[in-house]
Parts: sequence; C-alpha cells; structure tokens
Amino acid sequence: MLKYTERAKHAIEITKNNADKFDVIVAVGGDGSVNEIGKSLINSNTTLAIIPAGSGNGLARDLHIPMQIKKALLLINKGKTKLIDTIKINDDYFLGTAGVGFDAYISWKFEEAPTRGLLTYIKVAFKGFWTYKSSDYTVFYDGKEKKIKKGLLVTFSNSKQYGNNIFISPKSKIDDGLVKLIIVKKIPFIYLPVFGYYLLSQQIDKFKFTEEISSKKITLTSSTNEVHIDGEPIKMNNILEVEVIPQSLNVIVP
Repeated sequence: MLKYTERAKHAIEITKNNADKFDVIVAVGGDGSVNEIGKSLINSNTTLAIIPAGSGNGLARDLHIPMQIKKALLLINKGKTKLIDTIKINDDYFLGTAGVGFDAYISWKFEEAPTRGLLTYIKVAFKGFWTYKSSDYTVFYDGKEKKIKKGLLVTFSNSKQYGNNIFISPKSKIDDGLVKLIIVKKIPFIYLPVFGYYLLSQQIDKFKFTEEISSKKITLTSSTNEVHIDGEPIKMNNILEVEVIPQSLNVIVP
C-alpha cells in the first residue's frame, strides 16, 4: 500500500491508522517525515524502514542507510533490523537531534527559505551568525545543576549528526540508553573557520568552546519557546524535559 502525505503531521495519522496492519512501514522523505512515522511506531511491533529523500537525511546517514533510492529499497528486502533509542521531549519525541539554540533558529529560517539543500542551509547559517544572540540556559541532570552562559548551539543528540554529514555529536550512539546535550558557546568571528573544520571533521567535541553532557534524563530551561525536532521547527514550553526511551524502535539497517 502506498500513501502520500497531504499536510504537516499527516504521516502521524497514516502510520497510527496502519501500524497494526503491516510488519514494516517505509518512510520516504527527510528527517521530518522519518520523525513523524518513527515516533508513531515507538514500542510497537512494526519496523521502520527509511528511503532517504530529504535535504539532510541525518538519521539515515547515522544508520548507514544508502542515499541511493534503489540501494535503500534493496536493503529493505534483506530485512536486517536494529533496535534504537528514541527520545521523549516534553509531550513529543525525536529520533536524531533536537535543539533550542542557533540550530533551532536555523531550522525556523530554513523553513522560510524558497529552496532546500545544503547550500541554502549554509547561507541561512552564515547570515544568522551575525544576527543571532546567544542565550543563557540552566541544565539539570543526575542531581546536578549547571548554568550555561552564552550558548550558541544547544543540541540534544541521540544520533551523531544534523544531516549532510554535519556532525554535532561524534560520540553519540543511537542505542546506548543515553542522550547527549552538546553546547557550543558563543565564539569570536576569528574562530569561525576552526569551528567549521571541527564540525565537518567529526571533532566538534575537541573544540575549545564545546561542552558535553550525557545522561538518561536532562531538563533544560531557556528563554525561548522556539525549538527544532529532527530539523522541524516547533514551539514548546521553555522548560524542556528530555528523556531516553531505550531500544524502543525497530529499524531496518544494513
């Protein structure tokens, strides 16, 4: 059975109405579509398969799913599966990444852009670097409280990357029962090329302005309600409760 989405969140409705009828439901699209379908299969007996067809395809890349449609289709026929973690964020869920800082700002601006793709993403990010104002955050985890001053990138990571091989959390493992909070503090312009190098070379954790927190549950308080979930802009409460649901989604992988 083939179904086309007609509006935002339509994939959630389609998936929930059909999950108990099929062993596998295939998401054809980008991280936003994969999120809508995947979170509707959490703790179900139905397996998620992904055919990457988006602008970033972060989760598919993290799972080493081929970017070529034919190869991704052939992968489904092999039927190899893996249980991965999913992350609850307030009353919603994400599979790869979610953020509340500059990454959320980019997602909101990217949504407004007339074109998609990596080049548009880079243009939006570079333009935003000059106008975005870094904020302060309060983080609670493992009985500790931490104050974050002038956080630029503030990203919760279940997988390693945003998409397009832009690695925000190189040490993340999608099935280890932990969520990472990656914070890159406001950086002077002179460090921008170095920041770009570390981000693209899977070494952002070595950047002098980066902090990393790993836990099963993290609470973050911010001054904004603009968030992104797997790249899709969304408004939430300014207090984010983020918690791992261990090995809760079955996915077809190589």
